[in-house]
Amino acid sequence: MTQAAKDVATETQRINEPDWAALRREFPTTETHAYLALANKALLPRRVETAMQEWLGDIFENAGETAFSMAPIEETRETVARVFGAPADCLSLIKNTSEGVNIVANGIGFAPSDNVVISEFEHENNTFPWRYLERRGVEVRMVPPAADGTVPVSAYEPHVDENTRVVAAAWVSYGNGFRQDLPALAEFCHGRGALLVVDGIQAVGILADPIASLGADVVIAGGHKAQFGLAGAGFMYMRKALIKEISPPYAAKFSFTSNDRFQDDPVLAADGHRFEYGNPNFLGVWVQRRSAEFVESIGLENIEARVRHLTDYVMEQADARGITVRTPRAWKHRAGIVSLDLGVDHEALVARLQEKKVVTSYKDGYLRLSLHFYNNEADIDRFFDVAGG
Repeated sequence: MTQAAKDVATETQRINEPDWAALRREFPTTETHAYLALANKALLPRRVETAMQEWLGDIFENAGETAFSMAPIEETRETVARVFGAPADCLSLIKNTSEGVNIVANGIGFAPSDNVVISEFEHENNTFPWRYLERRGVEVRMVPPAADGTVPVSAYEPHVDENTRVVAAAWVSYGNGFRQDLPALAEFCHGRGALLVVDGIQAVGILADPIASLGADVVIAGGHKAQFGLAGAGFMYMRKALIKEISPPYAAKFSFTSNDRFQDDPVLAADGHRFEYGNPNFLGVWVQRRSAEFVESIGLENIEARVRHLTDYVMEQADARGITVRTPRAWKHRAGIVSLDLGVDHEALVARLQEKKVVTSYKDGYLRLSLHFYNNEADIDRFFDVAGG
């Protein structure tokens, strides 16, 4: 590409870029706080309040005719699938990441000789459900990270054998923010007869890659972080051919092909409904659709580019102050999380920052910043000013 063509492309991108300042005003908390803790919980935009009022309004005015209808649930399934890149029939609307991991862990039918392989970077919710299988004789093998803060596919090789049923990995690690090369890991797993189960909560809503393009067998994400949803409303994507092979640990009204409770031989659904049980989280799922539509209106490609810019800025400012960045530098190996070592008591620093309305996290002994598009450079400058970097 010639320099002139590059200039045109850059100008076109600038013209088409969302108005980030206007979008920031959708989040009232940004008026008082520098909120850099997306990896804990996301700030919620005003349209979530509007959606909740809309849902309550239907109850007040129409006795919940729409609010308690299953039609909006299916609309949410279609919307979430479209926005995040998966077939709707492969999507289950579940509570959170840990529920999805437990559905898979308890639905596979492990033998005592089987093993599960996870990395040392996995969150508790992608660790304890697998560790719970140890009482059944299933071995859980831990993969240590490399010195550069990554867990390359090659690191899994010594731990995966013919008895490995599952490799469970985070798309983006909650701690140092390492982003896994999921297509490469999926190819590795499938070549050895293992399933790849992905904790996607720190990536979905930040990264633009369509979920179904990752090669994973299962991708699970609670909705209360980058998706701008309420706690208790998330989703699980499962590869279509795998759905029939997983026995749901629970079953109820919506898990079957028919709601006729007198049928001779109830048949489990062959799509995402298989893992849904009784009444859904009507309010949470109502908000989930509106929040997904909000993300769609901005564009995941734009969101990813914005988060990349902001995290680049964090790293540049840290470097200028001699602060150690623990997160891998290459964008292909990270997303919205930057872990910093300021050489101090990080837990105490997080508390001191909180007093100044600069919200960060303390994870694995270090300070963690996690950003979304509503952040700006002023938030980051405010952090470094208060931190005394």
